[in-house]
Amino acid sequence: MSADFTIAISTGSESSGSLVPLLKKTNTALNHDFCPWANRWLYWLKRPIWSLVLATGLSLICGIFLKTEALFITAILLLITGIGVLMPWLAMRGIDAHLTFDIRRSRVGQPVLVRLRVRNRWPWPVWGLSVVRGFALREATDTAEGVSLARVPGWATVEYSWPFVPQIRGMYPLTTPAIETGFPFGLYRAARTATVDGHVVVWPKTVTLSGLPDAADTRQSDEQLADRRVGEFGDMLGTRAFRQGDSLRRVHWAQTARQQQLIVCERQAPATTSVRVTLDVALASHPNCDASERHANDSVELAVQVAASVCESLNRQHCRIELVLNDQLFVAGESTAGFHRLMDVLAQAKLGETTSTHNRRRVATANFGITVTTPMGLRWRGRQLSGQHTISVSDGSTMQQSLPTTGAWISLEESQDVEAVLPRRWKGACDVR
Repeated sequence: MSADFTIAISTGSESSGSLVPLLKKTNTALNHDFCPWANRWLYWLKRPIWSLVLATGLSLICGIFLKTEALFITAILLLITGIGVLMPWLAMRGIDAHLTFDIRRSRVGQPVLVRLRVRNRWPWPVWGLSVVRGFALREATDTAEGVSLARVPGWATVEYSWPFVPQIRGMYPLTTPAIETGFPFGLYRAARTATVDGHVVVWPKTVTLSGLPDAADTRQSDEQLADRRVGEFGDMLGTRAFRQGDSLRRVHWAQTARQQQLIVCERQAPATTSVRVTLDVALASHPNCDASERHANDSVELAVQVAASVCESLNRQHCRIELVLNDQLFVAGESTAGFHRLMDVLAQAKLGETTSTHNRRRVATANFGITVTTPMGLRWRGRQLSGQHTISVSDGSTMQQSLPTTGAWISLEESQDVEAVLPRRWKGACDVR
């Protein structure tokens, strides 16, 4: 009895195992786009209003040529279509919206409080308002980046606030925001542009990098002392024999008595380290990216994230940062405002962006340079990157992975490497002491 029962179970599992691939193939065949060239002519049918228009036209034809009773259906369909179009359009004529932000700068993943003030000039309430345009990356898809309002009373001004969590860098709103409604049937969505008081700049996500590259000291500063350069201030680095012109204040008398000759002390020199960071956003270096669509893990966003991490970490260690982007030079010195301007530029960097001739600055040769590019950028730039410490960033695509990264100072092969691998490799490359 038990043997027969076991055989029955195994037979059933084998049949179900063979059925699953068949169901997957059937599902793939039913969802396959056999005529992609016809999409431009048929996608308008996805909107419910056009289905009602076709149904109204068919019922009208049937009422004229077949039976007049079909005209009753035509009248009902016309009534539904008229209400579905007229009510949203009329509701938006009496709505005014004003949008404000509580802060001017934020980061990817950090909430930003958005305030929306809606004024209804009609004596009756308005239902089903929503604000999505200007916050969502792709307006055609469902998103939780906007807000929906259930009801605005008549002759009232209501203020709403909600935490907006940006998923990608940039200046928000991305487009002109609009408040819209499709109540009651969703056949037609009427919209009205909202006024915006200021913008919020969302900086890219960054990782903490510990360590300072072995860069050349470029200018003196009394607040920063170099431990690799001899000067007149700071801690003592060592001793040496007296030279003509040395001050007697620097004489190390104990060593002088022991050595029977004048010995002087060597101290640190004041200096500030200068690092030039070059961000490569050229189209040739990012062949898989589209300027019209942005994704959090494409090569452009990863390169911007790496460049922002390098700039922020060096600024935290009191370095003078020079950013080169599209042949323009942006300098962040000791002031906080300069660093904020630099990060604002990184937040708004675009793929293949070009600058006009009269806005370009001549980029001088830097003592220490870091270039953030891709394997494709390493390939086509070639000699231009000689003498630069190159960080190669790949989004994991087949094209980028197939290219060699020979000569890269730091190489990141996957999108996850920016957060998981970059801090460790940066620390090793900088030779932290």
